[in-house]
Amino acid sequence: MEYQPGVCNIGPTQQRRRLLLGVGSLVAAAAYVAAVVALAWPRWSLLASVFPLYGAAMGVLQYRERFCIGFAGIGVFDVGEGTNEIQNEAALAADRKKAVRLNAKAVAIGAIGAVAIYGASLAVL
Repeated sequence: MEYQPGVCNIGPTQQRRRLLLGVGSLVAAAAYVAAVVALAWPRWSLLASVFPLYGAAMGVLQYRERFCIGFAGIGVFDVGEGTNEIQNEAALAADRKKAVRLNAKAVAIGAIGAVAIYGASLAVL
């Protein structure tokens, strides 16, 4: 695997870490929703599920895209041979642009998921 600015900045090992982040965050979101329902907390508190849902979306998107937004922010990449610093300014700019897009997608997915959970609670509970 090779580093490609704005396209790919992590290899298989780092991808697995991002997938675990996503799955763990999804489990946390499900546990939170279950706790809200079981403990009869106010229905609006379901909207706080946006945070673990954002984490789940972020993990899965980073896994799928082979791209870490944190690495882009600090200007490094790791495609399997260890962490390397990005020296080229154009490559760094391309990585940061992709990082902003991925973050926006994760925020949108988390927000839509939280609103959907809240809406479902209105219909079911």
